[in-house]
Amino acid sequence: LDSLQKLHTKQVGWMPTKQFEGKIKLGHVLIAEMNGERVGYCIGNDQYFKRDDVGIIYQMNVMPGKQRGFIGASLLKAQFERSAWGCTLYCCWCAQDIAANRFWEALGFVPLAFRAGSEKKSRVHIFWQKRIRAGDTTTPWWFPSKTAGGSIREDRIVLPIPPGAHWSDAKPLILPNADCQLPNEEQKILPRSSNRKSAIANRKSQEKPAPVRRNGLMFDIPRQGEPLPETKPGKAPKEKTVRVNTPRVKPKNDPRLVAAARELRDRWLEEVNAGRYLPVANGKYDVNRLIAPAGTMSRIEPTTRPIEQIKLLPAA
Repeated sequence: LDSLQKLHTKQVGWMPTKQFEGKIKLGHVLIAEMNGERVGYCIGNDQYFKRDDVGIIYQMNVMPGKQRGFIGASLLKAQFERSAWGCTLYCCWCAQDIAANRFWEALGFVPLAFRAGSEKKSRVHIFWQKRIRAGDTTTPWWFPSKTAGGSIREDRIVLPIPPGAHWSDAKPLILPNADCQLPNEEQKILPRSSNRKSAIANRKSQEKPAPVRRNGLMFDIPRQGEPLPETKPGKAPKEKTVRVNTPRVKPKNDPRLVAAARELRDRWLEEVNAGRYLPVANGKYDVNRLIAPAGTMSRIEPTTRPIEQIKLLPAA
């Protein structure tokens, strides 16, 4: 997992080894094997924001040379099948500038919202979501109005993608405390060209004369009336200072903006779930969870699989 993550750090983000171990202990990791070779993995959970009806994919990673072979689709279908019964939606965050967005779009995910990424990278993250049950057209869509965790672990406002806008279009970067700073009024103004000579002359008159070298010795010639310099006392030993590591205070969004984002989210989802505005879905592949008919408790196993030789195992 760690070596494959290092190959695709810019695409899947970064997850420390201890976090990997925690995900494995919780049973959130699936590994795909083909002909005895491990070719990819998926990290996901059937709960997101403590909601039992929404799951999330944290990482989907396939080895180079094995991509475009339905390995990711097989991992995703296995994640849907092993989720709790009440989980009807799955989502993921994906950086706007990488090709993985085409993967989620092809598998039937819908771009609902976006947020600003980390301040250093200046990226935009797209929020993708999918109804995972086959034939489901009624489950309401949902997305958070604010996030504070995840891989960036910074406070971010989430906004819906406007009607008619594509997920690849330019999106605004809304960062906490990102107010424009005016230049300092007390900044020194350089003199004009006409006064530059006088300014240079005044500066030279204030500077100390350079020491004079004679016969290999250096003499400091004092000005007329200037007292002779006294001998410098010896340097006192430096006192040891104890550094206290103060925690860095992360900036947070204005509560009024957070409340406005939540209201915008609720109003927008009300229009979407009422059918007055439908997000565009361009899924090419039918990757869903098959549900047993009413009155039966057994699961229906899929009759066909994308690749028969792919073996999906929980990470141990």
